[in-house]
Amino acid sequence: MKHSIYILFLFVCIASNAQTNVLQRIPDIDSTFSAELTGEFFFESKQYIGEQYFNNDWWDGDVLLSSGQRVNGKLLKYNGLFDELIWLNNSNYGKFKLDKLSVDEFWMRKKTGDTIHFKRINVGDTTSIHRMGIYTEVMVTGTLSLCIQRKISAVGYEDEYKNKVLGRYYNLKSKPLYYIKLPENQYLLINKLSNTSFLKLFPDKKDALSKIIRDNHFNAKNENEFVKLIELINREGVF
Repeated sequence: MKHSIYILFLFVCIASNAQTNVLQRIPDIDSTFSAELTGEFFFESKQYIGEQYFNNDWWDGDVLLSSGQRVNGKLLKYNGLFDELIWLNNSNYGKFKLDKLSVDEFWMRKKTGDTIHFKRINVGDTTSIHRMGIYTEVMVTGTLSLCIQRKISAVGYEDEYKNKVLGRYYNLKSKPLYYIKLPENQYLLINKLSNTSFLKLFPDKKDALSKIIRDNHFNAKNENEFVKLIELINREGVF
């Protein structure tokens, strides 16, 4: 009888432990998204000749969300073809396109240690994609601000055989667009850099701006010189 009671007690203990294990919450250690980031899977098409990304390698970066939260230490790429921020999830190595409306700004650190700063801006375009804003690299902030959209476009195509299958492949070309933000928060667009195209934007300031360009031998066709030109105009207080 004592043996029967002991065996019965043993079964009760085993059953009790088994039930406790079943009810224990398993921690979520491999979620698709962190609590802060939202988006969807990004399926990378191979129908292109050339690079669709601004940065070929995954760079460590931080994201400032529209909620005010900042998410640090994520592997990021900017896709200039689709104007999307792509995140590589370390937990499953999936590529995800982050919701554009949830992202205000992001920073990516190059292998050299330099930091690249992007910001989502609204440029007043009526198309559906631009109502969400576009991502632009922040180059100058001040009375005049300069942002550059690192746009990549498809410029023609080629029909080629790959693995004995005929396919159409689109040629990609980098075509940056330059946005100058005025003090009244209006953006002016320059499609192609030149001294002439820049001066045409400001007919009432043409004389003062021409003098700065002439005295400093600026050639606005060069992007680095164009950045320095905007910085000098801010220091000179032309606007």
